[in-house]
Amino acid sequence: MKKIFITVLFLLIAVSCENKREKVQRDGEPDVVLVETEDNEMNTAIESAKKTFKSDFHQALLSKNPNFSNFTIKQKFDTPSGGGEHIWIGDIIFDNGKYHGIIQNEPMEPIGVKLGDEVAVNVENLSDWMYYDINKVKGAYTVKVLRKTMSDEEKKQMDSQGLIYE
Repeated sequence: MKKIFITVLFLLIAVSCENKREKVQRDGEPDVVLVETEDNEMNTAIESAKKTFKSDFHQALLSKNPNFSNFTIKQKFDTPSGGGEHIWIGDIIFDNGKYHGIIQNEPMEPIGVKLGDEVAVNVENLSDWMYYDINKVKGAYTVKVLRKTMSDEEKKQMDSQGLIYE
């Protein structure tokens, strides 16, 4: 069974795994949660992110609302081993009809990009998005799925950032 990689970025915390999800810890990098390609809950989260991207994320980015910040997109990149690796791209800008940003973590497999690279986002491979409305996190559909598998201590650490996940 193929697995996809979902890197939990921003949180910089360990994520416990349950059933079909495994955690890979890496020195100096956020943990990576391995998720089966058939994980229905995660696939539903990805579909929700895709459905709301233009109406919610895109409109918020273009609004220039001073309360909105930290615009980030998660994109699936093809991997040599199959499946894919989902990586957060931050510092998002929209220019000439395209989204651009900076790779926010080091991939687990060689996929042609690395931490800190500037890339054009392929919205066809979008798997999530998020931004902050002051301290409320908008989007973050896959993060919310992974949060359900966290221990109480991990949730407490995540909540200590002062962000509210709606």
